[in-house]
This record gives sequence, structure tokens and C-alpha cells, in this order.
Amino acid sequence: MNRFILFVKILLVYLALSTNISVYNISFGVVVTLGIMALMPKRPQSIQATDFPKGFKALVLYLILMVKNTLAGGFQVARIVLDPSMPLKAGVVAVDPDSDHELGQALSAHAISLSPGELLVETDAEGIMYIHSLDVAQTEKVTREEQKYRRRLLQLIFGGEG
Repeated sequence: MNRFILFVKILLVYLALSTNISVYNISFGVVVTLGIMALMPKRPQSIQATDFPKGFKALVLYLILMVKNTLAGGFQVARIVLDPSMPLKAGVVAVDPDSDHELGQALSAHAISLSPGELLVETDAEGIMYIHSLDVAQTEKVTREEQKYRRRLLQLIFGGEG
């Protein structure tokens, strides 16, 4: 019964965001909601009340980091476009996400791909992420440290130890 209530809530959020109450959109919303429900764990995970403030703070810091990286990367790419004489050192860098949690790996990959000038090309079977970058030296220097910081934040967000 709880999953049905969750299904209805997700569907209502989808319909509210899409602002289209046609039969086709409702059908699509049902399919999307079923897909979301399939990805969610069947048994609820308990969250300790004492973990919530740390997790919420980590979530806010994670979002701030994403906005900062996106803006900084945008300025970097704009500088490259406006100054064509600026030398590019493009290449591929291997980064270990150092996370056992699949969602943590996916969010790390998403965070990297959000940054203009960097794009996740592939993730191998061991979880190593291969990132194409416009400036390999900068990516090698910054990404590894940021990845450690992101991992710590994601552990706090998902209830692990920070």
C-alpha cells in the first residue's frame, strides 16, 4: 500500500510539472513513474534523525559545488572560444570514483559531465571513469581532489560515514 501511495505522489508531481493533463501525457507519466519505482529499493531504508542535519548540509554543499563548477567551467570554455591562440591540452584522464555505491558513482559521473570542458566518455567494469578534457593538466590536478570531496559529501548524503 505504501508503494501505491508513493506511485500516486510521483505521478502527481510529474503531472504538476508537465502541466498537461491529456490522456497521452498521463499514460507517459504512468510509464515514467513505473520506471522510477522500478529503480527504487523495495524495502525502505531507515534514516536516523541524527544523520539528517549532516546529510542536508552535505546536500547543500554538493549543490553549491555543482553550481560553482558549472559556472567556472563555462567561463573557462568561453575564454578558450574567445582566445583561439590559447593552447589546448585536450586528452583523456582516468579517475577512480572511489565509491561502492552505484548512485554515488552515477552522481559523480553526472557532476563531471556538468562541467563544461569535461565529459565522461566511459566507465569500465571496475568503475574507473574516463574523462575527456580540454585541459588535461587542470583536470588531473583538480578532479582528483574534487572527487574525494564529492565522495565525502555523497557518503554523508546517503547515510554513510563522512
